[in-house]
Amino acid sequence: MTFHSREEVMNFICTLIPLGDGSQGVCYVDKNFRKVYKFYRSYLEFDDILYTKEEILQFKDIKSSTFLFPEEVILLNDEVIGDVTPYRNAKNLCSLNPLNIRLDRLIKLLVIALKEIEYISRSGVNSFDVMYNILLGNKLYIVDTLDYSINDRDYKAILSDNMKYFNLGIMYFLVDGLFDGIVSQNAKLKEMYDLKGRDISILEFTVELKKYLSEILGHEITYLREARDLRDQDVVEYHLKYDRDAMLRERIINIRE
Repeated sequence: MTFHSREEVMNFICTLIPLGDGSQGVCYVDKNFRKVYKFYRSYLEFDDILYTKEEILQFKDIKSSTFLFPEEVILLNDEVIGDVTPYRNAKNLCSLNPLNIRLDRLIKLLVIALKEIEYISRSGVNSFDVMYNILLGNKLYIVDTLDYSINDRDYKAILSDNMKYFNLGIMYFLVDGLFDGIVSQNAKLKEMYDLKGRDISILEFTVELKKYLSEILGHEITYLREARDLRDQDVVEYHLKYDRDAMLRERIINIRE
């Protein structure tokens, strides 16, 4: 889509619903057309243009239900100022309460997401900055793909890189500040956790976490909240590894005063 003046861009933005902002730009949504419009900071802050049309659209032919790649660029005359991606009714993991997650459903969604990561890896796509760009809705979605790249490295090397930060994002979402003590008591969980996502199965980790918590409690759990009495006590704030929403963190983590 092409605009011809900054005023025209602003008039269009006023028709949209603010969705959020990040390091790359500010996002707005049109729920009727199920589109997200991202306007880059380079445009908003009158800075140098960082991306070309070709770079933004290099993944548009890779059909993925998990990775929400840009499908169109936003132009101000000939200048690239943003992109358009599909909208999904989903929220970032770091803003969600993990204690309310149904573990069996999460495990099913992980199976789908892992197949998608394998698929893009076979296509030579190297992901970047995944950990804080994982959304949960009807599926797990991964957004903000501007800094991804395509290369001809060995498939296994690409897959290992692509899995690492996805694995880490899921592990930290489930455990950090909540069940670090529990994980440290289980040799299998501890070994995977200490590898920081590299060359592990996040599916196996999640299944084992559910199984171990169930064993301690003496009954199978469905939600992590059923194990809330096993949460870490007196958590030191600067030891936390995962940057959760501040208000959520105060509610679910026992921060030491």
